[in-house]
Amino acid sequence: MSLWKWNDVELEIDMEDYDFLYKYEKAFDAMGIQEEKLQKIGMQSEIVKEYCEMFYQLFDDIFGAGTGDKLFGGKKNIRICEECYTSFISECQQSVQEANKRKNAMMSKFKPNRAQRRASGKK
Repeated sequence: MSLWKWNDVELEIDMEDYDFLYKYEKAFDAMGIQEEKLQKIGMQSEIVKEYCEMFYQLFDDIFGAGTGDKLFGGKKNIRICEECYTSFISECQQSVQEANKRKNAMMSKFKPNRAQRRASGKK
C-alpha cells in the first residue's frame, strides 16, 4: 500500500488488495469504452471537455464520487489531466514493483539452495 498525493489530495493505492484492484480494473475497462466513444471531430472545446471527463470518471470509479473534482480542482485542462494520470500510473507501477520485490524476497527464504542440498546428500 502507498499514499499518492496530487493537488493536496492524498489517496491510498493498494495493488495487492482485492477491493482496490477490482475497482481499478473495472474503471480501466470503462475508460477504454469511453475512449472509443470520444468525439474526434467537431468543436475543440467539446473534444477537450469529453477527454477530461474521461479522467474525472476514471478517478471517481476507483476512489469514489467527487475524486476527479478534488484532483483537478474542477478544471477541464488536458495537460493537468494527463499529468495527474501519469503520476497515478507511475505510483501504481511502483507499488507493483515493491510488492513483487517483497514477494520474491519472501519466496527466496523458502527455496532451498541447490548447492546446500547436494552437499547434504539430499535430492
